[in-house]
Amino acid sequence: MTRPAEVKVREGATPGTRFAEFEVGAKMGEVSFTITPEIIEEYIRAVEGDEKLYVVDGRKAAPPDVLCPYMTSTLYQKYPPIQGIIMCEVAFNYHHPIWRDETTEIRLSGEVTGKFEKKHHKFIKWKGRYRRADGVLLAEVENTFDLPE
Repeated sequence: MTRPAEVKVREGATPGTRFAEFEVGAKMGEVSFTITPEIIEEYIRAVEGDEKLYVVDGRKAAPPDVLCPYMTSTLYQKYPPIQGIIMCEVAFNYHHPIWRDETTEIRLSGEVTGKFEKKHHKFIKWKGRYRRADGVLLAEVENTFDLPE
């Protein structure tokens, strides 16, 4: 069982990354974590989810957004967060369920896909891919955030 705090660098824990340091096309290292039935149940309780909604072909599945708390872990390994980041856009595409009765080893990797300035704000875009240990694609995330200077 891996809690998000075990794989994410916290804001303020290290010097943060400035806009100029982000490289478009830069690959981020893979981060591994484990989603267990206990994590799933705890997540459902925390978000006050209705577990009856998460069933695929008669089998109990995790809410797909159980992956959200781990989202920036691969990004922050390469580019530690600077305090004051504002998440502007996030889009998930889910490809395969995480089963509620199984422990699932997950690998998250990603890359910086863009950076731009607009109205005196500096934005970073990146994309991440969540895969099971056997390579099955679980989900993809695209995120844009406003980076303070």
